[in-house]
Amino acid sequence: MLPLMNINCISFNIILLSWIASITVFADELIPVTEEERLIGWRGEVSQQRERGLDAEDNWIQNVAWSPRVFIHHNFLTLEECRHIRRLAVPTMKRSGVVGTNGSSAYDEIRTSYGTFLRRLVDPVVSKIEARVAAWVRVPTVHQEDLQVLRYDVGQKYGAHTDSLIDDSARLATVLLYLNEVEEGGETAFPQGSNWRSPDLAEAMGPFSDCANGHVAFKPKMGDAMLFYSINADGTHDPHSMHTGCPVIKGVKWTATVWVHSMPYRPTTFMAPTAAELKAQPHPGVCKDLNVECSSWALSGECEKNAGFMQENCGLSCKSCEPCEGAGNPCYDRNRKRLGYLIYSEDEFT
Repeated sequence: MLPLMNINCISFNIILLSWIASITVFADELIPVTEEERLIGWRGEVSQQRERGLDAEDNWIQNVAWSPRVFIHHNFLTLEECRHIRRLAVPTMKRSGVVGTNGSSAYDEIRTSYGTFLRRLVDPVVSKIEARVAAWVRVPTVHQEDLQVLRYDVGQKYGAHTDSLIDDSARLATVLLYLNEVEEGGETAFPQGSNWRSPDLAEAMGPFSDCANGHVAFKPKMGDAMLFYSINADGTHDPHSMHTGCPVIKGVKWTATVWVHSMPYRPTTFMAPTAAELKAQPHPGVCKDLNVECSSWALSGECEKNAGFMQENCGLSCKSCEPCEGAGNPCYDRNRKRLGYLIYSEDEFT
């Protein structure tokens, strides 16, 4: 198998060695490690517990598989951070797409969740989490994509797929952040010939749903994070990294995904959004125009010629929505439903 495109072997191995040499539990800044700790997890042991200065107790890293390479960081996030991400994401949660053959987003029954992206460095809380991911994976934050937040209801899933895109900057690793407790189902499972580091782990990590049984898998637990690698040490794709988001059987599942690339990801956009950019972001339940040109565009017939863009950005001028006071009323929910956005309840955030 040939290495994925544009992964320089020397630079890749330097990154890989830094990962192996530095896996540890950390505070908001890196904690120096002793020589005995330097290869914690190499033989499958659990790293020594450290205080992070966060609300979570008993945080540690656990290696659960080598095929593919999978690590669980228990209590990676605080409960407050989990709630913050959900609240930040929910206004723009829409039916999830997949990456199409031309790189654009497309709908497919392989993925039936609702999702949105949070721009990198969007606020201090997200920036702090992104820095923590970078410290764990040992790759700078600029290599991360925007944070993808997903919500799965009963029966919703993400079918088997791989993350290692073959383009100018392959995804080396994925970090999954679990943002709530799922009552049943919703595991992340690796169905392509995965093997537990120890047979005892299958029982210790279970019980699992039928979708996850017989595979390396993890049941969502609020605040935990999973790291797995899509690329082997020689730069080739690891077929064992194929994974699936099992259907939710009971309850709701919230996750956030961080994809880590071999090279800086869109470095020219790696900056905190301005106040003007944040103000211009759409709020789908509210009926308003997001551009001063909306009324003239509507008069020229753009509401019909360019319906998708105009409904999202010029709903008031196109008369495709109802003016509303805000969240929590039927009008607000009707506007969201017209555009395919998630209808949600405040009960999910208590």
